[in-house]
Amino acid sequence: MFILGLLASLPFAGWVWWLNGQVVSRFEGQKWQVPSEVYSAPIALVSGAPWKKQDLEKVLEDAGYRFGRNSQKVGWAARSQTKVSAHLRSYVDHLGFHKSERRIFSFENGRLGIESLNGDAIAEAKVEPQRIGYLYGGNTESRQILTYEDIPQPLMDVLVAVEDQDFYQHWGISLTGIARAVVVNFTQGSRRQGGSTLTQQLVKNMYLSSERTYTRKLTEVVMSVLLEYHYSKQAIITAYINEVYLAQLGNSALHGFAAASQHFFGRPVDELNIDEFALLVGMVKGPSLYNPERSPNRAKDRRNVVLGVLKNQGRLSEADYNRLIKQPIRLANKKKQRSIYGDYLDLVAMQLSRDFDETTLATKNLRIYTGVDIRAQQAASVAMQRQVALLEKRDRKLSGLQGAMVVTDRSSGEVRAVVGSSGDYYTGFNRALGAVRPIGSLVKPPLYLSALATGRYTWWTQIEDKRLRFNVGGQTWEPENYDRRTHGVVHLYEAMAKSYNLATVSLASQIGFDRVGDTLRQLGVKRPFTMLPAVALGAIELSPFEVSRLYQPIASQGKSSELGVVLAVMDQEDRLLKRFNHNKGVPFTDALLAVTLDGMTKTPKIGTARAAQAAFPGLNFAAKTGTTNQQKDSWYIGITGDYSTTIWLGDDDNVPLSITGSSGAQKVWIDFTQAVPQRSLPSTLPKGAVRHDVLDESFEIAAERCEGKTTLTFIQGTQPKDSRSCFWGF
Repeated sequence: MFILGLLASLPFAGWVWWLNGQVVSRFEGQKWQVPSEVYSAPIALVSGAPWKKQDLEKVLEDAGYRFGRNSQKVGWAARSQTKVSAHLRSYVDHLGFHKSERRIFSFENGRLGIESLNGDAIAEAKVEPQRIGYLYGGNTESRQILTYEDIPQPLMDVLVAVEDQDFYQHWGISLTGIARAVVVNFTQGSRRQGGSTLTQQLVKNMYLSSERTYTRKLTEVVMSVLLEYHYSKQAIITAYINEVYLAQLGNSALHGFAAASQHFFGRPVDELNIDEFALLVGMVKGPSLYNPERSPNRAKDRRNVVLGVLKNQGRLSEADYNRLIKQPIRLANKKKQRSIYGDYLDLVAMQLSRDFDETTLATKNLRIYTGVDIRAQQAASVAMQRQVALLEKRDRKLSGLQGAMVVTDRSSGEVRAVVGSSGDYYTGFNRALGAVRPIGSLVKPPLYLSALATGRYTWWTQIEDKRLRFNVGGQTWEPENYDRRTHGVVHLYEAMAKSYNLATVSLASQIGFDRVGDTLRQLGVKRPFTMLPAVALGAIELSPFEVSRLYQPIASQGKSSELGVVLAVMDQEDRLLKRFNHNKGVPFTDALLAVTLDGMTKTPKIGTARAAQAAFPGLNFAAKTGTTNQQKDSWYIGITGDYSTTIWLGDDDNVPLSITGSSGAQKVWIDFTQAVPQRSLPSTLPKGAVRHDVLDESFEIAAERCEGKTTLTFIQGTQPKDSRSCFWGF
């Protein structure tokens, strides 16, 4: 009988041995396949920068900071009539660990002031990077992984109190719970209760299906005992808190309390209150039934049941219980969480595809740090939507007007914002990358750079704006000015600022069309093109992103030439996997680029961007408008001390429009710059460039008392050799 019993037990032992292997391999290997998380740049708060009090309050609110009477706790802020204080969160990124800081912000004369608690002036503070989305997460799980040390103690206390009071005493299963379930199921005539411990729930979620059979229940019991045998209570409860299913969000399943905290409350889990912990723990019993977004009243009742359990166990006083059950459920504003980053994520995926395979990005839960500026991205999206809607309202023929926008850091070239559509939501067609259209007069600043680079021309040099004819492939090409008029002899800075086509083509023919083509390629145009005379007036097709890259060397005065999207990739253990350093070299001197940029500041002052200067009379910035043949495309470039911004408006069907660069795209830039106040271009020039007041009628440096003069910038050695004092004889 003993031998027969031993033989009979061998299949069972083999089954247990197989289950043991399953338990260990899954628990010690990669437990979850989680898509990579994409983060914004930290929001830099720089002393002296233009900020409004309400704008900083909105930034903090969007980042999940709670406003109260004081800012003593991390993640809290307070406000008075003139100031804002905030206890900024610590964070880790590719630049290292950044500790939490408590700072006081003032806004005198529209400029940000930063102080420590003891009144010391602070140069800069940063709001931590925000998660802007996931990569390749279409049908995967939304989850944030916590270590045991990251889990707030109140969360563990509430979870154990409600779901498994004997968690720290049992060895995987609760015999009393199983007995109770058996009695209930027997009396009810069906399987209505499971008697599961936290360990059993974890086994069911990680290893088993949701079918209700006695065989599956026996498997669950055995695997729970094995799990408890191999691993500590800390490891098991950590896995549970990361694994538990709490909601379905479209194609993505929401797992874990950390992800649920961010989704429902917009804050890290360690900043929740006891009633918010109770709400999330209460959802474990029925994630769909007690979802506060769908059934707020039912969710509140369930939360109060959990609070009652805590009170009955002595974990909550009568007074606190009575206070907390009256608290309303305050969920995060989902309108603020609407994804406006889809177009930017296109760029992220495109860049990473060269270094990481799709499976890695979809499953390894990497942390991807980008240069996106949340404030700029929000403002760019709103400006595009609002101005396109206004243009359509004014002219019904503009119905269906589309747009794209690329905002870069003027100095570093990091891409701060991308808008690929004029619609409210991400459409899937990113026009910032895909709308390849003629760039019109945006080609002119690079062309004038070509002339300045020869050393034979300066901004003061005069050229005749007259009609010309060119033989192109046996056909005659006769360009025209936009106003169909000629303007006689003009200075180069006037010709560019007022976008005179005839003067520009005349200049291109003097320096050589091939030289202009070479300059475009040297500035970053990688798309093949044939350098015909018409290219000198913008008959070259580029996307808004390519135009932005073309202008980056000029905007940065040689500090950067490529555009940076992804800055670094890290894993969940804070290990740096890859840092991206984009090329900063350009084949032109900083002086030449600075002189070109300074010449572009004439466009707002006397040229086609005067409306933008009128909107910001105290701002010194560079600009260029662009309009293509038959007004099919409206372009605008605006360069301030902070950003270089490229804007395109047009119709997907490439039909003529009733707007120009000035009356269309420029309006979007004005709206954007009003929402995100920016600093003037720096007045200092790099070595090799000089600035002088020059007489309009003669190539002489003008004294301060002189009239009829213009401030111009020159490459050292090309400035006037003579000067005039303008004294009157007596």
